[in-house]
Amino acid sequence: MKQDVKCAHGCKEFCTAMEIATLREKEAILQYDALRDECDYPDVKAILNELILQREKSIRLLEEAKLLMKSKFEVLDQIHDGFKT
Repeated sequence: MKQDVKCAHGCKEFCTAMEIATLREKEAILQYDALRDECDYPDVKAILNELILQREKSIRLLEEAKLLMKSKFEVLDQIHDGFKT
C-alpha cells in the first residue's frame, strides 16, 4: 500500500512526514486493539498487546523527535535574530 506523501519542506512548524507517521502508528494501534478485543486465543492477544506497546513506543519516539526539531529551530531563530540587530 504505497501512498504518495509529499514533503512540504517547511519543517519549522509542521513536518508532514512526522505527522503522517504518527497518524499511521495511531491507526495501527486502533486496528490491533480491535483485533485483540475480538480474539479468543491468549497467545494472539499477547502478540497484539506487544505490537500495541511497540507502536506506542514509536509514537513517543516521534513526539520526542518533533520536540527536538522544535528546539533546534528555536535556537536557529535566536541565532538568526542575533544577526539582525
